Amino acid sequence: MDCPGAVSVSASKAVLSFSKSIVVDTSETAGLPPLVKDAYRRGGAAIPIVVLVDPGLKNIYGIYDHPAMKSQKYSSIFKEGRTQIRKAQQEGSFSLTDREVVLVKVENTQIDSWKSAQGSEIRAKLIGVQDQSFFIFETDAGKVIRAHEDQLAPESVTRARKQAGF
Repeated sequence: MDCPGAVSVSASKAVLSFSKSIVVDTSETAGLPPLVKDAYRRGGAAIPIVVLVDPGLKNIYGIYDHPAMKSQKYSSIFKEGRTQIRKAQQEGSFSLTDREVVLVKVENTQIDSWKSAQGSEIRAKLIGVQDQSFFIFETDAGKVIRAHEDQLAPESVTRARKQAGF
């Protein structure tokens, strides 16, 4: 016999690799934000259901019901949703709050060394700052990295803000 609870626990762990997981009791669906309520209905009200939304609850990036998650191959199941979220982040349209996203693009920067709060270094150029607290970097290999100010060393945050004109 399949156990939906096992699927939901495994799915939650997979989702936590790129987002926050919120568990909602089905008796509380009336209190959900309209966007999530709509996604729940579109998912056939199956239990469990995973809905990928932005923190500002403006966009849905994926809806996954129990049958869709049954294989438990989460790297492929959630791939399209993760891709859409990354694309929205790079475009600056991934809403972090209920207000509009403010993205400042930074041009003509050079590859430089940036330190994390833990002391590790990356070599990348600053290409943007979102909502004055998320810094977007691009490595020489073309990989885009998005880091919150808390994830960066204070001197890297100060230098990035200066490059962005803050």
